[in-house]
Amino acid sequence: MRRGAILLSTALLVLSCGGGSSSSHSPAATASASPTASVAASASPSAVALTGTYGLILSAGTLQLVKPDATVTATVSLATPSVQFCSASHDAAVLEPPVSATTDAVYFRDGDTKIKMVVPPASAADVTTVPGGPTTISFFSVSPDDQRIAVLVEDFSSASSIGQRLYVEDLHGGGHHTDIYTATTPKAGTTLWPMGWHQGALVLAVLPACTFEPAGLTPLEWHVANASSATRMATIKATNCILSYWPSAAGVGCTDTNGVTTLYDWTAKVLSVTGPGSTGSGYSLSSVSPAGQSVLFATGAGPGAPAAATGIVQLGPGPYATVPGHAACLWIDEDHLLAPDAVIQFPAETPGNKQVTPGVTALSASGVCAGRFPGGL
Repeated sequence: MRRGAILLSTALLVLSCGGGSSSSHSPAATASASPTASVAASASPSAVALTGTYGLILSAGTLQLVKPDATVTATVSLATPSVQFCSASHDAAVLEPPVSATTDAVYFRDGDTKIKMVVPPASAADVTTVPGGPTTISFFSVSPDDQRIAVLVEDFSSASSIGQRLYVEDLHGGGHHTDIYTATTPKAGTTLWPMGWHQGALVLAVLPACTFEPAGLTPLEWHVANASSATRMATIKATNCILSYWPSAAGVGCTDTNGVTTLYDWTAKVLSVTGPGSTGSGYSLSSVSPAGQSVLFATGAGPGAPAAATGIVQLGPGPYATVPGHAACLWIDEDHLLAPDAVIQFPAETPGNKQVTPGVTALSASGVCAGRFPGGL
């Protein structure tokens, strides 16, 4: 694959979070008969099943569902959370996208506490609430079947540490609540992002909790953990490489300084090793397509990075392409990539190992990538 898919091509937890915590990082699950989080039981909203595929973009206080042709099928407003900084030093709290997609819906956190469901074209339905406020923030992921929600709560009220709690409960009503992980980490330590679900297990990214340079942060590890007991099932570590920020159902990539990328499935098994080859060099990020047929390589995501560009290769080997001026973040489907400012069409069906010319359609407004629909890993 342009340097070849030499072997075959951003989990994972007992919930070990790394970075100095007062917990053992091999936590035993604890359960409570009633929710300990301030979660409001709300009636299930009328089902508004989405169809098709979308890239999700956060832009100027809105969440947008972007079609593969770069048109927008839904736009909803969302408020920023109260927590922005870790301490009086104004080190930024690492705020992951407050968005989660399932097989038929897209959910988002509005402000501090409200979890809502997108109702196209421009409205939203209340679903539940999560803990939040001036010193507390929550990140969440809804299971692909819309039945459960995993929530990571961070408490910044201490001057030097962050309290963390991960719980899972019913999406509607807050029943079957279980706290599966608790820890206290230094503000120079790490945090967890419940990014998605894989075959009923949680997929979590391990990232710095606070930073003075928020641009370009990538996971230190990906964890896969039992959603009921927090028992770790797999771990993918960034060993002299940069893990995918946006993985897919097919797995996660880890790219070294030469662009050589190791592709892992969600059991942490190495699927293949490949590189950008004829698509160029200097790429620092990667993402595997939903079916695992292709890989994107990108750069231009942080301070000091080379100019924005994307390299695309189909495993096989198949067609390959280079797209200057746009740094793709994830795949919408097997033929379309989402960048913060455009949708890139990759002619993946082109036969043979040859260079192809992608189509690029600019978005009406640039933003920050927030995932893809349908969700699930």
